[in-house]
Amino acid sequence: MTTNTLALCRQAPYGDALAREGLEAILAAAAMDQAPAVLFLRDGVFQLLPEQAPSAIGQKSLLRNLQALPMFGIETIHVCERSLLERGIDAKQLAIAGAEIELVADTGGFIAGFDSVLSF
Repeated sequence: MTTNTLALCRQAPYGDALAREGLEAILAAAAMDQAPAVLFLRDGVFQLLPEQAPSAIGQKSLLRNLQALPMFGIETIHVCERSLLERGIDAKQLAIAGAEIELVADTGGFIAGFDSVLSF
């Protein structure tokens, strides 16, 4: 029996290791042919902004992890529309090569459609 899994990426990209560890867990699952769907919401939407300077705060960029998602079969990136609006981010600013950005208006309904949910 196949379980459909959703990974929630809720953390800002830098400041602690949770955002990086979440992306690494998603890539590890995908490498084992269990690619979860991914939803970026709350401060997690900041992970998708292309213009970041993590080296200024002594951090490594998450860009390579994000760019690897389509290579591991995660070709649709779901993004909470409300989270973008609340943070003043235009969806046109988001881009991951090889992936389609899909806005989600009803995150509760979207999340309810999965058997299991991982939260990062």
